Amino acid sequence: MTAQAHHAPRPTKRQLIIETAERLFAEHGYDATSTARIATEAGVPSGLVFYHFATKLDLLIAVVQERPEPSEVLRSAARPRTVRGRLRAIVASLVAELENDRAARIIVFREAQGRPEIASRAAELFAGATATVADLLSGADDVVADAARVQAAAELVVSRVFLDTVALGQPETAAKRHAAMVELIAESLTSGPD
Repeated sequence: MTAQAHHAPRPTKRQLIIETAERLFAEHGYDATSTARIATEAGVPSGLVFYHFATKLDLLIAVVQERPEPSEVLRSAARPRTVRGRLRAIVASLVAELENDRAARIIVFREAQGRPEIASRAAELFAGATATVADLLSGADDVVADAARVQAAAELVVSRVFLDTVALGQPETAAKRHAAMVELIAESLTSGPD
């Protein structure tokens, strides 16, 4: 008896349209990408795009909304017990997730300007990530900082990693900056008030 090959399920036509739109919006920008091109590259009839999405903006919103929350990825950073260990795990998780989902993050970064729906989603993603990072840091065994310092540290980590990975596209050259940031924040959160 031969073993049957296991295949990943084929994406639905809707998923295929979203994936194609994500790639094209990231490569060319929202305004420069027509729905006809999305349909052609997805291999579906043009009308099918509008069957699933009333407008091109609805398609853009779906591309941005249907992403995993950063908090899901960051929970694995809770394993280390110390602030320093958690910070290293948080930075590594954020860099990996942002690189893995780079196209969607570029779209959010680029299209948030002038599009309230996208700016709102960007704010939600940032708030969710910083809240998760703050929660992870405050649960470390050696943290002595108050909640305000922990929150500021979380915002700094998320902002810096996003800037290096998405806005500047420099995750490799950012490794030294990230290591220095981890040391600075770890010292700040584990030492008493000045």
